Parts: sequence; C-alpha cells; structure tokens
Amino acid sequence: MLTEHYQKIDAIDAQLAVLFEERMQVTKQIATIKHEQKIGLTDIQREKAVMDARLAAVKDPALADYVRDLYQTLILISKQYQVKLMKAMKGAEEK
Repeated sequence: MLTEHYQKIDAIDAQLAVLFEERMQVTKQIATIKHEQKIGLTDIQREKAVMDARLAAVKDPALADYVRDLYQTLILISKQYQVKLMKAMKGAEEK
C-alpha cells in the first residue's frame, strides 16, 4: 500500500527536480542581467507579487503556510545562487 504512494512521490519529485533546474537556469539569466545593468539583488515588490500569486493558487487553505515556506525557501535559494554568480562575474571582470 505505501509502496504505491512512495512511487507517486518519486515520480512527482523527479518532475520537481527538472522544474527546479529550469527555474535555476532562468535565475542564472536574471543574475547576468542584474550584473550587467547594475541592478540590486532584491526586488521586494517582485517577491511579494510572486508570493501573492502562489498563495492565491493554493486550493487547500490548510497548505497555505507550507506554500509560503516553500516559496520563501525557493526565493532564498535563488538569491543565494545569484549572489554566487554575480560575485564570479565581478571577479572575472577584475582580472
């Protein structure tokens, strides 16, 4: 019985991994644009808009707090990746 559910979770996780990688590739493109245009890392209005849209899409209100946690974490990871990339770009320019 649990095996079937675990298999479903595994299939969902495989899809999530692919989507996460795609998201991070776009994040990389954003970091490049921010670096080239000297735009700051954090866009509070954008982050709020993303969070509001994702929370509005939640059908089960009991999951809203978990969705908020998920997107706060995704945004943090994306920003950490952007910082790493932007520092590397800056370092490459200084050489």
